[in-house]
Amino acid sequence: MTGQIVYFHGQPGSPAELTLIGAGALAEQAGLQAADRALQDPGPGFQGRISAEAAALAAQARPVQLIGFSLGAFVAMEVALRLAELAPSLPVRLDLISPAGPLALGDFLPGMAGGPLFRLARDAPSAFAAVTHLQGGVAGVAPGWLVNQLFAGAAGPEAALTGMPVFRRGAAQMVRGALGEGATIYRQDILAYVAQDPARLSRLDRPVRIWQGREDNWTPPAMADALARTLPDVRSLTYLDGLSHYSTLQRALPRILGPDPGPS
Repeated sequence: MTGQIVYFHGQPGSPAELTLIGAGALAEQAGLQAADRALQDPGPGFQGRISAEAAALAAQARPVQLIGFSLGAFVAMEVALRLAELAPSLPVRLDLISPAGPLALGDFLPGMAGGPLFRLARDAPSAFAAVTHLQGGVAGVAPGWLVNQLFAGAAGPEAALTGMPVFRRGAAQMVRGALGEGATIYRQDILAYVAQDPARLSRLDRPVRIWQGREDNWTPPAMADALARTLPDVRSLTYLDGLSHYSTLQRALPRILGPDPGPS
């Protein structure tokens, strides 16, 4: 049977991030499915959307490969957990790139570029909602400024990638979409993420590969280490020297989708 390959983007983000890292053609050739979560109906809430996604995949009755980048790795794991309930015999495997693991696994927030926002979401959800409303207003009139703030600390290969004008323009569009029409989804994703119970991951008995940049200050290496110790069937934890967040996505995705699948 031909399998399904599904990609879950980061937050803020969209499937356009694949094109921005130069992997758009590769993703299309591989038949990768990548929905823009900003366009989903927020009415069912986070768990409702996860259940709908898992049900749609289970209905196809074909093996599933889930690829999650950054906060999309959290979404991919949640979909896999729901799939295990809906279709326990369905083959499912995961590739998690620069993964956002449960905050409860360690003291990660001080080393995360988005740490203050995640801390606010965890400890003061109402204040978090107010801040993201403000971000949405800024994104509507000055998305480029927000992008500059996001990538202010980029260095090495990450700076070379995120400093390209075409990347900056695309990132500005993603930020505008995620914090504009997709703002409710954005808040739902983050609020669900900061509340994730790592004990649930003991039930994710599906093969997982983790891809992590050693210089990542968005999702730090210690988070990948902790996630690898928590998931029951981690086949590999591949560190990419000198790379950070998007540069890890750029390097890992061809190994996942191309003729060289990397460690298994």
